[in-house]
Amino acid sequence: MRASSGGFVWYGHGMVAGPARLFERIPRGLFGPLGDPYAELYWEVLASLYQHEFEREPFLVLRAVALDVAEQVIRGSELWAERRQELVAFASEAETPQSGSDAPVTVPRGTTGEEAAAGGSGAEEPVVVRALARRIVGRLERSGWVHFQYRAGTGEIMSFHPYAARILETLMKVARDEQPVFQGYVHSIAALLEPKAFAQRPGVSLSEAIRHTLELVRELKILERNIHLFTQRILDEAATAAAVLEEGFERYEHVVMANYHRLKTVDNVYRQRSAILERLDVIERDESALDSAAEWCAAQRGTGKAEARVVVAADLALLRSQFDAIPRIVDEIDARNSRFSGVALRKIRYLLRQDRRIEGQLQYVVDALARGEGPELGFDVFKCELLGDDFLYTAPTARPKARPQVLAPRTPTDRERIRGEAAARIRQLFARRRIEEFVEGLLAGRREAAMNEIAVGEDREYVRLLYLAAYGLDGASWYRLRPSVERVRKGGYGFPDGRIVRMTARSGAGSRRADPGEKPRS
Repeated sequence: MRASSGGFVWYGHGMVAGPARLFERIPRGLFGPLGDPYAELYWEVLASLYQHEFEREPFLVLRAVALDVAEQVIRGSELWAERRQELVAFASEAETPQSGSDAPVTVPRGTTGEEAAAGGSGAEEPVVVRALARRIVGRLERSGWVHFQYRAGTGEIMSFHPYAARILETLMKVARDEQPVFQGYVHSIAALLEPKAFAQRPGVSLSEAIRHTLELVRELKILERNIHLFTQRILDEAATAAAVLEEGFERYEHVVMANYHRLKTVDNVYRQRSAILERLDVIERDESALDSAAEWCAAQRGTGKAEARVVVAADLALLRSQFDAIPRIVDEIDARNSRFSGVALRKIRYLLRQDRRIEGQLQYVVDALARGEGPELGFDVFKCELLGDDFLYTAPTARPKARPQVLAPRTPTDRERIRGEAAARIRQLFARRRIEEFVEGLLAGRREAAMNEIAVGEDREYVRLLYLAAYGLDGASWYRLRPSVERVRKGGYGFPDGRIVRMTARSGAGSRRADPGEKPRS
């Protein structure tokens, strides 16, 4: 069921925008030059003028400059080399006014039609080329591609109409075979629908999400059609194995595989699809966000809020339907890509079997020579001494299979002993607890002891002495160190003399202050 209302079309599944009225925006004869018998020449002039206007250092393109550019294009064109007589006659004809034109282009003074058609008998080539350039630029102007504005002190300046500039941008990309890349469409859509971003600007976020979604689906469909076209081209046009390889490794890689790789890696649709559909569910239940989006839509379209609310609901339905259709498109892309690989491989095998040249029959020649059934060849076969009999053979490698083994019985272990040994290894050698135990043994029930009583014969004992002094001076242990100005030397080590004094009665390990960095014993 279909009904039209207010620039929108209602179908069975919802409301979508009606067909855009193109010829209310552009002239009817805009594409006339590109459908002309000399379309290649018109296109080359248009592309050159576009490059001068938008792709080079900014400067003004005067009418004289535009004619010079057209002359250069004409002289370098294949049409001028192959169909010169036709173009000379075309330049000499008086053009019928069209598309609002009432001033036909004429041949310059002093040049008759017959002389121009003669291509140089009475008319000089520069005159004919200039006349042809005037005619081409004049038709492009009348068709609506370019227009000239007069500026005082400068002259007539060429400019492209806005619509013509955008159309030419697209045509230039097509002519250069530039393939659009997947530039994070899915991530952009997910970011636009995030709660924080959507709450700030619901209308803008929804509009941009719709735009990115339609571009994503369009590029996916183009990718799927491209794979099908390449498959048909291999089946219908590739006549040699080299042509199949060129189609598969060069053109297919450039046009298809770059975007296909991104689709499967950095721009994978399935990574964000579930989150996007969940966000759409939340947005459809958020009345405040829908009202804000409807207000923005009404301001943009100049309509009432009620109609804008219908448009917002239709946009959300369109988003959902597009993301519901994406898995089917991706599956079709995968299937067609696999089919292309299979078709290319089978076509190469078929062509090599049908190839009667030496390179096509090389495998058969090698097999025959190996069996000693080599035919009489019309060329010399040389033996390479550096290659062995099996230089073309690579033995398959395989990992040794695991064999069953008998499990060794577990021996009984003394867990407490193992625990004690492990605890002794991981415990700090000079923890406060161990130093205090050493001091307790040194005092042996006495109140104080001299520093020279401590045995120091190796590095470990000297380091222990340093820790003993540090713990005796920080006030956190039950003993104190009272150093003196005299020094003691033992076994090559020197240290200050003094006395170690017990400060509190020690009845056990629990009578001292705990070390902040020490773990309690279990």
